[in-house]
Amino acid sequence: MFVKAIATLSYVLTIVSVVSADHTFVFKNQCSSNITPKIVNTNCGYSPRCSTPGSGGVPNPAISYTGAQPKTLAKGQSQSMKVNRQWNGRIFAQNGKCGASGESCTLGEFNLDTGSQFTAQAYDISNIQGFTQSISIAVSGCDTVTCKASNCGCKSAYPPGDLSGCGNDSPVRGCSAGDKTWTITFCP
Repeated sequence: MFVKAIATLSYVLTIVSVVSADHTFVFKNQCSSNITPKIVNTNCGYSPRCSTPGSGGVPNPAISYTGAQPKTLAKGQSQSMKVNRQWNGRIFAQNGKCGASGESCTLGEFNLDTGSQFTAQAYDISNIQGFTQSISIAVSGCDTVTCKASNCGCKSAYPPGDLSGCGNDSPVRGCSAGDKTWTITFCP
């Protein structure tokens, strides 16, 4: 009975730790004016990881971010926020020209906690729909990717209008499993 109770408690604690696990996102504004970062879910719109368990051929379906949006940041300001595990979406600076999901703007794209043993976290910078400002994505223990101009090249970002994925999706970076600290710098 005692062993069964310990096993049950261990199972419950494991579930609680998985449910409460999340990533830290730090938004930094180094632009000359205010920016308003946006966090947008793209679950099934831009990824095979729909919100249905087992869909898309992956064990970990995307889970929508439902928290507060980042505040408007003045030049030099930063803000830290928590984003849940298994999030799939975009981050961009809303400048009045961007659509609701960041259309026509420079985007940071994220596919977190995919369940893949090879690329548990995937991220990139996309200018496919338009270049609006320079951006950098840094993540603890993994590659930093920076794009400072619309023509920064496929090693750094998807260029404007490129629907080929740069031929081999070379802008996409992979990172190991586990909760990470992501730093998104606007105008690095």
